[in-house]
Amino acid sequence: MKILLRRLYTDWPCWLTVSFFALLPFRRLAEIPLSIFALSLPFLLRNTDHRQRIRQVAVIIVPIFLCFWLPMVVSSFDSYLPQKSWTTSIAALRFLAAALALSVFLQADSARWRVIRWTSFLLVFWALDGFVQLIFGNDLFGIAMHPERLNAMFVKKYQFFGPTLAMLSPLLLEHARRHWPPWAWVAAFSLTLGAVLIAGMRAGWLIMGLVLAVYMWLMFRRDNQELRKVFISIPAVAITVIIASYLVSPLFQARLDQSLVLQQGSHAAIDAASNYRMPIFKTSLVMFEQHPVNGVGVRAYPEAYMQYAAEDDFHIRNSGGVSGAIHAHNLVLEVMADTGAIGLVAMLGGFILILRLWRDTKPARRNEAFPFAMSLALMLFPLNSHFALYGTYMSSLIWVIFGLWAASIETIPGQDNRYT
Repeated sequence: MKILLRRLYTDWPCWLTVSFFALLPFRRLAEIPLSIFALSLPFLLRNTDHRQRIRQVAVIIVPIFLCFWLPMVVSSFDSYLPQKSWTTSIAALRFLAAALALSVFLQADSARWRVIRWTSFLLVFWALDGFVQLIFGNDLFGIAMHPERLNAMFVKKYQFFGPTLAMLSPLLLEHARRHWPPWAWVAAFSLTLGAVLIAGMRAGWLIMGLVLAVYMWLMFRRDNQELRKVFISIPAVAITVIIASYLVSPLFQARLDQSLVLQQGSHAAIDAASNYRMPIFKTSLVMFEQHPVNGVGVRAYPEAYMQYAAEDDFHIRNSGGVSGAIHAHNLVLEVMADTGAIGLVAMLGGFILILRLWRDTKPARRNEAFPFAMSLALMLFPLNSHFALYGTYMSSLIWVIFGLWAASIETIPGQDNRYT
C-alpha cells in the first residue's frame, strides 16, 4: 500500500494527464486537470532547473502558440460579440501555461509512455463501452444511447465520441505496436475502427481512413517481416469491420446511405449528403468576404451567421428563426470567418514552424514523438469537419497533445520523472 501511495505521489503528473483524457466525456470537467497544470507553472518557474527546461521548450511552444493566439486577439477588437471574443482570447493563455508545465513534468520518455499506456486502456474501454451500448441500448454505466448517434459515456456531447476516439487512436495503436504482439495491434485497430464506424460521425470515419493510410504506408517500410505479414491483412480487416458495422448498426447504415446520395452529383444531393453543410460553407465565405482582414471575431460566428446567412437558410429555418450554425464545420473556413486573412496566414505559418521542427528533430526523438505528432495531424487536418477549433474542447485537446509532443522532441532521454 505504501509503495502504491508513493507511486501515486511521485507520478501524479502522469495520472493527472490521464485524468484529463478520462474526463473528456463529462463536458468541462477536463478543465480541472488542465487548470492544475496551468496554475503549477508559476511554481515551476521558482526552480532554477525547471526555468532552464521551460526556456528550452518555450522556443518550440511559444511561437506556434502565438500563431494561434494573436489572430484571436486582433479579431476581438471589432468582433460581433466583443465580450465573448475577449474572454476566449484571454482564457486561451491557460493553454500555453498548461503546455509549458506538461513539457516539464513529462520530460522523461518513461513518464510519457506511462501516459500512453493508461490512455490506451482508457480508449479500449471507451470502444467496448460503445459496443455494449449498441447491443443493449445502455452502456456499462446505464447511459442510454442517443437517438441520433452512439454516444457511450459522452452524455452531453454525444457527437464527440467517434471523432475523439479516432483522434486519440494513435496513442493506442502505437502502444500496441511497440508493446503487444502483432495480432493484438490488428485487434486494437479493428475495435477502434468498429466503434468509430457505429458511432455514426463521418468526421471520425475520415480520421480513421487517414490512420489506415498512414499505417499501411509505414508498415510496408518496416524491416520486421512478422509485422509486415500481419499488416498486409489490414485492408481485409477494415473491409470486414465495415461490412459488420453496416449489418449491426442502424446508425451506420443511415449515415452511409446518406453519404452515398453524393453519387447523384446534383447540388441538392451534395447538400443532403453533407448534412446540409453547404449553406454553412457559403455563409462562412460571405463572412470572410465582408471581413477579410480579421474576421467576424473569434467565437462570434453564431451571431454573425444570423446576419450573413441567406434568407431561406436551412439551419435558421429549422430552428424557427432563433439560431443558425454554431461554427463553420471546417477548420480552414472557421479560421477565415473568425479571424480573417490574419488568422489564415498565421495558421499557415504555424504549420510551417511545426514541419520545420519535425524535419530538424533527430530520428530517435521523432520516434518518441510520433504518437503525439500523428494525433495532432489528425486534429488539424484541414478538410476535417468536426469541432470548433477555437472551442474549449478542441483547444484543450490540441494543446495537451502539443505539450506532450514538445516534451518528446525536446527531452532528456532516460531521466526519471519524479517531483516531490
